[in-house]
Amino acid sequence: MGVVDDFDTCDCCGRRGLKRTVALMPLDAEGNEDGTAEDVAYYGTSCAATALGWKQSKVTDTARAAQAKRDQQDAYARWMISIYAPIEFAPVHDKARIYYSRNPRSRDTGVKATEEVAKVLAKARATLADTTTGAARPSRIEDFHRYLVIFTRDERVYRVLRVPDDTAERQEQAAAARRADQIRGSVRVVAALDAESAREVAHADDLTRAWNEKAWQAAHV
Repeated sequence: MGVVDDFDTCDCCGRRGLKRTVALMPLDAEGNEDGTAEDVAYYGTSCAATALGWKQSKVTDTARAAQAKRDQQDAYARWMISIYAPIEFAPVHDKARIYYSRNPRSRDTGVKATEEVAKVLAKARATLADTTTGAARPSRIEDFHRYLVIFTRDERVYRVLRVPDDTAERQEQAAAARRADQIRGSVRVVAALDAESAREVAHADDLTRAWNEKAWQAAHV
């Protein structure tokens, strides 16, 4: 299932002080996952190789590939939460406008924006709450950080800066504004779970960014 840094003891041989272990999920007779995070075992690579009948290098490569996939899923979940969590309790018409603008093929198909937003958020939160290969990751609006996104004149992202606190925000925003002037660009201030998600929010429509600001303000009253 991936590479784990939080567990340094092999569940097979009991060896302690390992730099990392690999997470192993039980499978059913058809080869499908047959358990939850509580059923995962954490083995050192040598014990995992013996258990699976693989070479140790294959165990390492497979675990790293699985972890890379999980990291991509986490990144997508942070993006979805950064976009949709601020509109979770927005009026239905605003929620519909934002959802259908991002998913135009769903318009006039019977797909209800309110239900879809709820599904997207539930799935994203479940992804970040999964503890198979480490601790649960931040997923709440309260976990958002403030970012300054500098755009070039042709609306490409030039740089994304995280704002650490209120005092620094004013200093960073002034510096970003000066840099934007130098490249004849613009600056947008958004809140998101990470810098990549901040790019997406900054590129979003005015209504999405308006609700993003409302959610940030409400979470920091």
